[in-house]
Amino acid sequence: MAGNNSRAIMLLGHGSKAPEANETLRRAAAAVEERGGYGMVLPAFLQMERPDFQEAVDELVSKGFTDVTVMPYFLYMGLHVTKDLPAEMEEAKKRHAGLKVALTQNLGFHDKLIDITIQRIEEFASSGEKAAQKPCQHPIEKESFRIIGTELDESAFPAIELPVIKRVIHTTADFEFKDILRFTPGAVEAGVKAIREGRPVITDVRMVEAGIMKYRLDPFGAKTFCFSSDRSVADAAIAKGTTKTAASMKKAAEYMEGGIVAVGNAPTALFELLRIISAGGPKPALIVGVPVGFVGAAESKEALEKSGLTSIFTRGRKGGSTVAVAIVNALAILAGQAEAGKP
Repeated sequence: MAGNNSRAIMLLGHGSKAPEANETLRRAAAAVEERGGYGMVLPAFLQMERPDFQEAVDELVSKGFTDVTVMPYFLYMGLHVTKDLPAEMEEAKKRHAGLKVALTQNLGFHDKLIDITIQRIEEFASSGEKAAQKPCQHPIEKESFRIIGTELDESAFPAIELPVIKRVIHTTADFEFKDILRFTPGAVEAGVKAIREGRPVITDVRMVEAGIMKYRLDPFGAKTFCFSSDRSVADAAIAKGTTKTAASMKKAAEYMEGGIVAVGNAPTALFELLRIISAGGPKPALIVGVPVGFVGAAESKEALEKSGLTSIFTRGRKGGSTVAVAIVNALAILAGQAEAGKP
């Protein structure tokens, strides 16, 4: 791994009124966290989108990080990098005693960016615009799955569950997930069906939402929703003395019926989801319950298992946002394969 799981990274972008532009930064942050092995990679914005710099610092500090590396996701070194960021960093250190904040170089000029530029041009020239937009498996990803296949006894798992297990292992490089990942009867089928019917996919945190491959959901009209960063949710959490992720489940309730709810970070969100359902609230087609940590994570997943609800979950402390992302993406890929193979 390039990083370590005790390091917090803030991937900082400008921010845009166009949601798809902000979504690009969120996807980049999710990919950096997955591939870099960092404790957390949080997307943040200088303008027009949330969280802003100070809100992102507050979230990282609340999760126990005291050393934050800021990566300006800017191509050019302008006033944002040379003036605005140092001011934001000083303000953050004043607000949080003992906090260390370091600034990396911005994207700038790099040979690899030139390689990507040429690749985009050549893809278009050789195959046309449509082919350039078509998702394909990267050679490294393909080789990774080949290696997983050589080390995993695939015959030990139901064929319908195997693609999910392998994608989680690919994401985490941890073969223990083959033993702790659990599926209730018909869970994969329920998730694939929900996606193909265009049902909503609700997440507990933005990191999970950002990592989901939207282009695999788009053909079915399925949309993602995450409310944990909403101001109204933050206000509700303060008023009720609960977490923002738990409060976000209540706001998301109107989208839950027949959809997928993916909890990858917060045990409190999973507990609140189960409370809503047990009280007669809307019932998702599938719950992906993989919160991670030492406080409440294992207990929340035990509660999910005992509920008898259709679910995919991990036993014990392990899990995380990237695991939730891997599960939902595996379901989306299976939905696409089912669509391609239909009569």
